[in-house]
Amino acid sequence: MSQVILVAHGRLGKEMKQSAEMIFGELRQFHSIDFHSEEGLDSISKKIINKMKALNEPVLIMTDLFCGTPYNASCAAALKNPQLETAIVSGMSLPLVLEVAAMINQQSIQEIASILPEIVGQTVKCFNPLSIDEDEEEL
Repeated sequence: MSQVILVAHGRLGKEMKQSAEMIFGELRQFHSIDFHSEEGLDSISKKIINKMKALNEPVLIMTDLFCGTPYNASCAAALKNPQLETAIVSGMSLPLVLEVAAMINQQSIQEIASILPEIVGQTVKCFNPLSIDEDEEEL
């Protein structure tokens, strides 16, 4: 079974998991790691390594910002532990977390990591008031 670790600035990872569970239901394979302002790369990297070792299963790590400390720490943790199967993606958002929740039991973490960049374009939409049908305006 594969696991997912959500790592982000502040409590975003924990809050992202809770928000996803409001929509998807309980996500037992999802775990979060907080990153506080007083922490540095080494301390967050240790948290990630400890969680990866405790899970002892393939892990998909989702982070908020590309090249941010949570992302860099995740990469460092993966490089220090090549024996642990790990995939890392940045750009975590609620739609992407929900996509992962739907795929985690059917596809490998490597497959999921390769699919997510394709899905991003489908999750970002802009409101266009000119596209409202006249019948919808009366609502």
